Amino acid sequence: MRKYFWGKVLLFCLALGICSVQNPAEADQAAGFSQAQLKLMSTFLSNFTELGFMNFDVQKGGDDDVLHLGGDPSNPDLIRFGIWHNYLNNYQSQIRQCPVKDCEHGSLVIDAKSVAESVKKYFNIDLTHRSVDQSDPPYYFDGKLYHFEGADGEAVYHAEVKQAMQEDGIIRMTGDIYNADDREDRPCTFEATARPCRWNGKDTWAILSMKTTAR
Repeated sequence: MRKYFWGKVLLFCLALGICSVQNPAEADQAAGFSQAQLKLMSTFLSNFTELGFMNFDVQKGGDDDVLHLGGDPSNPDLIRFGIWHNYLNNYQSQIRQCPVKDCEHGSLVIDAKSVAESVKKYFNIDLTHRSVDQSDPPYYFDGKLYHFEGADGEAVYHAEVKQAMQEDGIIRMTGDIYNADDREDRPCTFEATARPCRWNGKDTWAILSMKTTAR
């Protein structure tokens, strides 16, 4: 897996207070989730944390420490997620060199369809495409492809779900954030919410919110 450091991972972690996590065995018994299901939830949430998406709410606004997606289908952070998720996890199949030599918009391209599919899969939002200029790096949309520059770098952080509870159709997950290269390095805990959904005929979840706090 290629590594990309979103830039403010630990800043997100340190932005808020501490949350508590119950015993995983108690959570399984209470919610009826198996260890296998908790592992799948961990993988699901790690798709966000590895990109630095650690404090956000899809629908609501809030304080300045939270990324406000606001339910906007053209939100720049949704576009960033769709591009970098593929860069990190599907580089060989989805990322190509720009066919234009010395392209002013970036040396790499990705099909806009792939970006939209990733946003739909993880957020259940139908993405509205646009260029993102106020960003480092920027992302240029030419009507079919996104142009951008790649970046590899520092630590990647994953999520381990220890507890999951479902109420009124919403799953609430809590656990630890850990360094992918050192599972003992666990600087933060998290609470995330998601809604069950279907994607390509399979049961999965659509993220609603995530709140990460320092230990």
